[in-house]
Amino acid sequence: MSIKICNLNYTYNPKSIFEKVALKDINLEIEEGDFFGIIGHTGSGKSTLVNHLNALTRIQSGEIIIRGIDLGQKKIDFRKLRSEVGMVFQYPEYQLFDESVAKDVGFGPRNLKLGKYEIEKRVFEAITLVGLNYDDIKDRSPFEISGGQKRRAAIAGVLAMRPKILILDEPTAGLDPRGKKEILDLIQDIKEKMCPTIVMISHNMDEVAKHANKIAVMHKGEVVCVKPPKELFSEREILKQFNISMPQVTQLANELADKGFDIDRGIVCEEELIEKILLNV
Repeated sequence: MSIKICNLNYTYNPKSIFEKVALKDINLEIEEGDFFGIIGHTGSGKSTLVNHLNALTRIQSGEIIIRGIDLGQKKIDFRKLRSEVGMVFQYPEYQLFDESVAKDVGFGPRNLKLGKYEIEKRVFEAITLVGLNYDDIKDRSPFEISGGQKRRAAIAGVLAMRPKILILDEPTAGLDPRGKKEILDLIQDIKEKMCPTIVMISHNMDEVAKHANKIAVMHKGEVVCVKPPKELFSEREILKQFNISMPQVTQLANELADKGFDIDRGIVCEEELIEKILLNV
């Protein structure tokens, strides 16, 4: 078990006129190897939930165990936790700060008090893993490289900690279609090579349906269901009740099914849809 959450509740500004309940009795289990998607409208509690997973937000009530680390303890070994759980925020390129890309990527390992050789090894590994040329970019200022390179460099800084769990909050925000595909392909590569467990918040149903094996739907601070993509996007009542849009592929599959084609309404993969269409020709 990578992540176990039991009866998690969180309220902003409790016992004040600004009190706002953000999380209500959250219970989730995320297995090692999951690509776990979290969806829901703005204000549903998604970011508050994932901020708990790296102890950026501390537990008010409930329990979270991540790879054996109890986040409810008063004293958490933050070095160990952040070596296990990496967090990539929206627009991570805005967090770059050091004078060179290599120094920026090495910030986390330096905080771990690792030796010089180990830090250099991790920096090289992380920069290479995100698809950047180490020799070309290591000495350049992070403020002088392209936007796409900045985002990759920022992700490399998280990967230099070698986390087993990677949490991503809208990782494709602000990117054009090509950039989105490149980042999602990169995330899949990272999953295979370093971080077997991925937790991703997204407003893009096409992205989460294609990549996640499980999706949690959040609404007003609650997890209302956890389902595989095909099952979730074939349940029209749930989609209607919580105003969830279908992936474009699923929309087309439904339109074809409405017209009498023998096609599964829950299709979320372009290749599967094409195969079904060819069988109906």
